[in-house]
Amino acid sequence: MPLNNSVENTGELASLIKGDVLKDAYSLGLYATDASIYQITPIAIVLPKDDADVRKAISWARKNKVSILPRGGGTSLAGQTVGSSIVLDFSKYMNETLEINQKEAWVRVQPGKVRDVLNEELAPLGLHFPVDPATSSRANVGGMVGNNSSGTKSIIYGKTVDHVLEAKVLLSDGTLMHLHNNTPEELTTVANQTDREGEIYNSFKKIIKNNKNLIETKFPKVMRRVGGYNLDEFIHTDHWNLCKLITGSEGTLATTLELKLNLAPLPKFKSVCVVHFDALLDAVGAITPILEFKPSAVEILDKIVVDLSRENLTTRRHCHFISGNPEAILIVEFYGDSLKDVMDRPMAMVKDLQEKGLGYAFPLFPQGEEYEDVWVVRKKGLGLMLGIKGKKKPLAFIEDAGIPTKYLKDYIDRTLQICKKHNTEVAMYAHVSVGVIHVRPILDLRQEVDVKRLERIAEDTFNLVMEYGGSWSGEHGDGLVRSPFNERFFGKELYQAFIQIKKLFDPENLMNPGKIISNQSISENLRYGAEYKDKPVDTEFLYKSEQSFQESVHMCTGVGECRKLLGGTMCPSFKATRDEEHSTRGRANALRMAMSGQLDEEGLTSARLQETLSLCLSCKACKSECPSNVDMAKMKSEVQQLYFDKHGPSIRDKMIRDAPKVARRFAGTLSSTINKIQSTTAFKSGLERIAGFDKRRILPGYAKEPFYKWFHKNEINLLKANKKVVLFADTYLNYHEPEIGKDAVKLLNDCGYEVIMANVGCCQRPKISHGFLREAKEAGQVTIQELVKYIDQGMKVVVCEPSCASALNDDFPDLLPDEELAKKLKENILMIDVFLNHEMTKGTLNIKLKAKEGKLHVHGHCHQKALYGTQAMKHTLGKTEEFNEIPSGCCGMAGSFGYEKEHYELSKKIGEEILFPSVRKLPENASVAACGFSCRHQIDHFTGVKAKHWVSCVEVIKPEPGNT
Repeated sequence: MPLNNSVENTGELASLIKGDVLKDAYSLGLYATDASIYQITPIAIVLPKDDADVRKAISWARKNKVSILPRGGGTSLAGQTVGSSIVLDFSKYMNETLEINQKEAWVRVQPGKVRDVLNEELAPLGLHFPVDPATSSRANVGGMVGNNSSGTKSIIYGKTVDHVLEAKVLLSDGTLMHLHNNTPEELTTVANQTDREGEIYNSFKKIIKNNKNLIETKFPKVMRRVGGYNLDEFIHTDHWNLCKLITGSEGTLATTLELKLNLAPLPKFKSVCVVHFDALLDAVGAITPILEFKPSAVEILDKIVVDLSRENLTTRRHCHFISGNPEAILIVEFYGDSLKDVMDRPMAMVKDLQEKGLGYAFPLFPQGEEYEDVWVVRKKGLGLMLGIKGKKKPLAFIEDAGIPTKYLKDYIDRTLQICKKHNTEVAMYAHVSVGVIHVRPILDLRQEVDVKRLERIAEDTFNLVMEYGGSWSGEHGDGLVRSPFNERFFGKELYQAFIQIKKLFDPENLMNPGKIISNQSISENLRYGAEYKDKPVDTEFLYKSEQSFQESVHMCTGVGECRKLLGGTMCPSFKATRDEEHSTRGRANALRMAMSGQLDEEGLTSARLQETLSLCLSCKACKSECPSNVDMAKMKSEVQQLYFDKHGPSIRDKMIRDAPKVARRFAGTLSSTINKIQSTTAFKSGLERIAGFDKRRILPGYAKEPFYKWFHKNEINLLKANKKVVLFADTYLNYHEPEIGKDAVKLLNDCGYEVIMANVGCCQRPKISHGFLREAKEAGQVTIQELVKYIDQGMKVVVCEPSCASALNDDFPDLLPDEELAKKLKENILMIDVFLNHEMTKGTLNIKLKAKEGKLHVHGHCHQKALYGTQAMKHTLGKTEEFNEIPSGCCGMAGSFGYEKEHYELSKKIGEEILFPSVRKLPENASVAACGFSCRHQIDHFTGVKAKHWVSCVEVIKPEPGNT
């Protein structure tokens, strides 16, 4: 049946569905890509609320001859989740855990359940779903089943197919099937039924029987094999479970509605040893002796990934275990029933490797903070590699080969030679324990010559895989990238069996066509091709590290780390809405398509694009937590400037821009009157009507005496010393909360520093974050030049407000062409806690701090966590048990965001994710620290707790009498 790729009456579909139906150009564009090299615009997006919605959507699709594409997190590396179809996105609503059976160790879930979220629920029961792909923080279980995912621990846990017990699936004709293990007797009974189910079982039995010998000979004899359909699961057993066929079928046979999964006990003890090598092939060759010590995982990272890990803002904090300058490292993990076991085995392994002359460093860590650091670096490896700066990127197309480990060293050597023959560099990482090293040729598919290289490298490598008896699809699946090779890989006869199975389950070819059974070449439907062109963009930021605004946009590769639901801060709006449009990936895709003219005539000045960017809180978390370091806050400001240039700013935009100027005017003698007026119902209602600031909020009050005036009055009484430090008098500290400035001065004085106040103007954060970049650059030059006068005298500038620090030492350096000046700002403007910690670490400050009121509960400001970390606050304390960091993500305020009427509820929802409940659970009168001005106001507004700045919560430990 020919499919209909242009459907006009999607409005009828929307009327049938309780969930969301998206059909505008922007939404379709966001779902046109995944983490692969492909792009195909879908027909509509359905986010079903329940099974009934799925049934209605599939019924509508069949009636209109439209194909169906089930999708979860959209992190496919092979292009499984793009197509000209109705996309069923299960991630937003159908993500519940339905039943947990602890005694029998199984769980029932909906397909949109995120793997790591599931395991967080299971952990208190001592259980976990053990399949762990690198994308586990956002991978939906339904997608893992569709792809037959595996991951780092497959050497002991196998693949997803080994853990799927039952499945409720819906066929494209509306048939509902409950798949489970069948005894021979049950199999005979169901095959004799005269209904659709009976037809499927009966015909499937015949296909397996007729092709048994081919299946035995043609399927590769490696554990990591996910290509084609899993027919080899049915030839050595008389107990059949069609779940094993659905697993790995990439949505081409049925839509999964519910899954019953096998669980495994959590390991009792763990350790990890990191083996360093001077030569890449030595690392690959070491796998055979290492496997004799029965590790749970062996992962390889090459020099490119190691070096990127040391540079990335997030991962570099975890790279302490890397010694010297290795060409490759092997991360070797051990599970066991005792600490002795998981330490003895790796130590024996190290001795064996040393005797064989393999490796030069072998740091070993039991489970704990250092152990977790190693795995953070490994898990980020894929995204880090994809985020290589420049036009060329490491691409996924030959990376998924599974090779018998005895041939792995030779295979990698010859693969590198193939890439060298085609003048192509490579990066690599992944599962050396099972013969799956992800080799990524580095290409720019916007160049025709590199498209040809992709085709030739794929062809040469495919032949090499065949020669070694390996698997062409080791874990990432067939999708659009490897399906074109399936007929040659499995042979014509077995490929015909695949076609028969496809027709048996999906006779009208509605389910995700083009995957497994191919209808395109490897180089069709590329996201980037030789015809791809970006329109020129005049920018205010210089994009020094990214190389241009365009390349900054292209740094997003679609791996979807921004869709994680647990841990970190990125992306606060996605965590609250679960909408693709409000993930960093969604925004980057919108920018790319707008920039290349694929959406509307207005491009980057489109009002619809502003809508897409509107829920970006400019938290900067993506700059550090995104493996590719996509700085969406910077790009949002740039696009806002372009929008203002064409359409002009609103009244509210101007009010935010001018907030520092207003603060200077209203602080002091006018403050009492202004503060009273601001708190009245009439004022708040009027402000909401005129400027859209929510009337439930009260604008920040102004100080009776600005900080700078207090400082000048009291300067004569303050400490004079040889050690001097400059305190930046930011707008918040100066005109709203001068007590923070006073506490900062006291803390620095008590540490032995003379404080020089720099009352030199605003850092320009309001202008930078709201798109007034030219004005920020012009006005900020005065502030910068005044600060540099102090820096040139050898003094450091310390800042109390994180968003001011980030404006001065992160944003401004990329607005200034003067590289020397930019370097001075980056190196000499510091958060106050970071400064004190540096001084202590250097040994120039021999004091310790303590919390004034017992245990200190800390919420980190987003910019603080993203750019500087919160560990400095902890490390300065004499007793680190006095420090408790709330794993709070974003507070939801984000400057003016939480004040804006249309964002008030979302602002609240973001805070309610973790922060507000955590604060409410604290003991009464607990000491809560939050360095961000916005954070303190948000916490107060929704919990009634008065958080203080860190400088107000700590003091210098005084020496005991008689001690010095």
